[in-house]
Formats: sequence, structure tokens, C-alpha cells
Amino acid sequence: MQRHLLKRHSRLPNSLNGLRFFEVSARYLSFTHAAMELNVTQSAVSRQIRQLEDCLGFELFVRLHRQLQLTNEGNELAMLLGRQFGELNRLIHQLTPSQQHELNIQVETSLAVCWLGPRLYKFRQLHPELQVNLTVSGFQNGVDVSLKGGGFDIAIFGEKYPDTSYVNNVIREEYMAPTYHHSLNKGRTQLSIEQTLALTHIHPTLDRSDWQHWLHQTAQQDCNDERGIVFNSLDLSIGSCMAGEGVAIMDLMLVLKQLQQADLYTPRDVTITHSSWKYYYFVPPEVAQTAEITAFISWLKTETEADLSILARLADLHHWRMIQ
Repeated sequence: MQRHLLKRHSRLPNSLNGLRFFEVSARYLSFTHAAMELNVTQSAVSRQIRQLEDCLGFELFVRLHRQLQLTNEGNELAMLLGRQFGELNRLIHQLTPSQQHELNIQVETSLAVCWLGPRLYKFRQLHPELQVNLTVSGFQNGVDVSLKGGGFDIAIFGEKYPDTSYVNNVIREEYMAPTYHHSLNKGRTQLSIEQTLALTHIHPTLDRSDWQHWLHQTAQQDCNDERGIVFNSLDLSIGSCMAGEGVAIMDLMLVLKQLQQADLYTPRDVTITHSSWKYYYFVPPEVAQTAEITAFISWLKTETEADLSILARLADLHHWRMIQ
């Protein structure tokens, strides 16, 4: 039999690198965030996706002004690649010899940027012999998108509807309240709730659900009908808030330092609510529960408890009301 008759997979692109770039971009729905994970430039990701689309003969994304949407074809391909890459990643992880004294942590972007990243040095000081590798990942609906890929020892993320595999691994709840930069204060005094609600609203979610939830829980009437500023992550909304662009519904646990230093304020007589999200940790079933993993989880809980104590002291100082 002639060799060319054995050729298979004729519809696959000559280079599979574009498929990898597409899988990451589809998870984030952002070329910028995909570039961060892949450690390349945003233009390199965009170029690879365009070349892949040209090769396949159909478009994978609808490119809107500030976001991406998957086409029907792109969604089908993304679901398949997510499963296949996940299985391949898990198999390689199982076949790879165990790396002693190494810990691979996968963390949701906002939590990594605003909380874990800046304090990870504390854990390294406690365990200088341990190599800690931190990977930022955009979790969307938790286990369905990001956790099945494996290749890590611990994942940390927020989730509304926890899977049974990690439902008991709660780290903490979110503590939400309107927050604004001190530059918006009148004479460095706290604004009233009415004054605060009159400011431009900063939304950390595209569906604006955090604002809607807080207003509903506190029975507040919001007369501000402007569109506001809309982001798809907490870290972006924190940056906008710190720039004095308006008032953001904020998880106060992510900005404790700024609140302590009076860089950020909450309104007078504010009520702190819980969102429908909680933070969880997850250890994949194929990963052995090592002493390093146990030590990190213990440290994670200790840091969280310390922050909750700081939050309680700030609540007493500023007379915040807490909805349990």
C-alpha cells in the first residue's frame, strides 16, 4: 500500500498551535487574557486566531467593541477542545514523575491579582524549600470550564453553584458594599448613601448583577439611570474605582488595605451584604494529598481568618451593618 494512502486527519490545520490559542481565547472570551496565560502578546493571539479561521474556512468569534462572542462553529469547537485538551493534560500529569517540593496553583484572575499574589511571599517565607508556581486562569462557572483540564495541585476560584466535588471546600463568602475613592469625598468626609448612589456606577460584571443584588438586599432605591462603566472582572473594576471614576460594588475582602489606609471609602451607615458567590479550593482527584498541599490549604485558611478579623474591626470602627 502506498504511504500517502495512510494519511489521516486531513482537515486539521498544519500547525496545531492555533487550536491551543483558540482554546485559551474561548475560555476567557478575551485575546488579552489569553495572551497573559500563553505568555505572548495580544497581537500574536489575534494573528493566530485569524490564521486558524482562514485555514478552517469559518469564523470562530464575533468581534464586538469590547468583548468577544463565540460563533456557533466556535462554540462547538471550543467544547470539543476543552474536553480533549483536558484529557490530554490529565494523562500527561499522571505519566509525569512526581515533582517533590513543587506546588502548582491555579487561581481566578481577580483573586490572584488583588489578594493571593501580593501575599504569596508569606507562604514562601514559611516554606523556602518549596517551589510555588502560580497560574492565573479565568474561571467561568467553575468546574465546567476550568477544573477539568487538570495539570495543577490546587485551584482557587469563586462559584455560585458549587459542584459536589468541592462544595465542602469553602474558603469564604464575599462581603459586598459600594466603595469609592477618597478623591470623590467632600472635604475627606464620608458621603451619604444617597450621595454615593448619585455617582457613576462601576459594574464588575457584564450583567450588573452585583449592584442589583446589593440594592435588593438593602432595599435601596437607585435613581441613577445612566449606563455606568461595565467590566467583566473585579480587578478591572477595582482599578477604575481607585482612579476615582465612580462607585463600585466591591468585595471588601479584596480591598482591606485600601480601606485601612483611607484610600477607599464606603458610604455612611452602609450595609454589607453577601453575594451569591463563595470562594472555594479544589484538589483534583488524580493528585495525591501531599504535605505541601495540606500546608498551603492551612495557610490559606489562616490568612482568610486574619482578614475576617480585620473586616470585623473596620465594621466596628465605621458602624457598618452586616447582613448575615
